[in-house]
Amino acid sequence: MTNDTSLTPEQRDRLLESYRTLADLSGTCRVPAVGAALRGALAELRVALDGQAVELDDYYQEGGHRAAAIARAA
Repeated sequence: MTNDTSLTPEQRDRLLESYRTLADLSGTCRVPAVGAALRGALAELRVALDGQAVELDDYYQEGGHRAAAIARAA
């Protein structure tokens, strides 16, 4: 589903930071149910950001190779 609205730069930055936080938690959480929920949230957020032409791989090349690997696995 697409629409004609776009994220503001502030919204984009906040969502990217949220993605990084979720990815960090996913990589360290030892509770299986929580880890699964985090991976699901990451996948949903990645789809939404992709729909807004936000390139997560480019974002994480600057400082989060682990987060990029998690993002690709989600």
